[in-house]
Amino acid sequence: MTSEIVDQMIALLKDPTFCSLRRLVDEHPLPWAEFCNMVTPAGITQKQTWDMLNALRRQTAIELPFRDGDGRCGWYYPTRSILDDLDDIDRRCHEGSWLDTAIKSRNTTFFLIEAHVDEAITTIREDGLTIGYEKAREVLLGERDPENSEERLLLNGHQAIWDLDEYVDRPCTPETILEMYERVSRGVSVQATPSVAQRSALWKKKQLDSPSALALAAKLIEGNRDEHAEHPLLLGMAVRHLVMSTFPLPAWNGTVYSLLMKLLFKKSRLPALAFVPLVKICREWESGVVRPPTVLTSLADSEVLIDNEVDYTIYVGVLAKLVRRKLDEVEDDLKRVIKRDEAFVQALREDVEINHRQRAVLQVALSNPEAVFRIEAHQKTHRVAYATARADLLKLADLGFLQCVRSRRAFEFHVTPGLRRLLTRKGAVD
Repeated sequence: MTSEIVDQMIALLKDPTFCSLRRLVDEHPLPWAEFCNMVTPAGITQKQTWDMLNALRRQTAIELPFRDGDGRCGWYYPTRSILDDLDDIDRRCHEGSWLDTAIKSRNTTFFLIEAHVDEAITTIREDGLTIGYEKAREVLLGERDPENSEERLLLNGHQAIWDLDEYVDRPCTPETILEMYERVSRGVSVQATPSVAQRSALWKKKQLDSPSALALAAKLIEGNRDEHAEHPLLLGMAVRHLVMSTFPLPAWNGTVYSLLMKLLFKKSRLPALAFVPLVKICREWESGVVRPPTVLTSLADSEVLIDNEVDYTIYVGVLAKLVRRKLDEVEDDLKRVIKRDEAFVQALREDVEINHRQRAVLQVALSNPEAVFRIEAHQKTHRVAYATARADLLKLADLGFLQCVRSRRAFEFHVTPGLRRLLTRKGAVD
């Protein structure tokens, strides 16, 4: 390289227009379409400017800890916006955060089940199954037993989420993943619908047999412990792509990968992230339900090929932003539930003591006057003894909030007509 060329490069790096572009790409991901509308330095072409910016970004980029089927590297440039979003996700999802504490609160158990319905429906669609919202809600809330394979898979996957804590301190191995598969497939007939494969125009899938794919998935989940480990959100997306591009399990790969992502978050000490509906977020972006200008770009334009490597900066930027927005929604909803619950408790306290399970029943009854409550469903939802569940509902009936009727051999509890007026007189609702 001649001295003249070196001088030209130094002059370019000092050029005010080029410096402005560098500050811009340091701040947030920059799509090619946006770059094309910008002023570039005199004396070099637009493409040369783009190549120079990318070369500088690549110097300090973060490489993903895996390669694609062609052995190519993937990386992303940690812009300030990406770092801010990932830091915010860490702060709000780590053990002991406000969101983690709220999720563990007994008062929010019912809310979490309600909030999980959409995510559960989206998850089983990954395996080609469909179920309506109301039917899914009835099964997840324990209002009735599953009547077919779709509903059984839905319930198995949901129940497995609450049992993930038993895996957190155990090493994740291929055998662990197979054990989780056995749990979700118990009582479910053979899968007859095709799962939705994950494909990428740039990232080539690995040609892996099932044992190798399971071993790699376990490694991604278990090996993220050192100081410079990749962010769990990105590793979670890697697990999703790996499982849904190789289908290493006999069936229900979609349901299992969702559990594996949640296990990864719990092992990474970000337990609240396990309750963010990531499958739904990804599907909405991938299907175009969420599109520009709500997000920076479409999925098809979020991966960029640079020098035979895949630049995932835009992808990471969009994903982190979507997760952060969803966290806002989850927190806002939880705060409303907690505030409503506190007001409810205070209003009823002077007249009668109502426990958190009974308050949850009354809150559902207020929003759905047609709701029917059963002892078994109440028992399963709140994980209490049958006698405790029975006492909860009978007391509400004694107070006049519910009406107890016999249906076949079991009791059903219907909402008392005019419940809102009754509670208003007690000062419990506005």
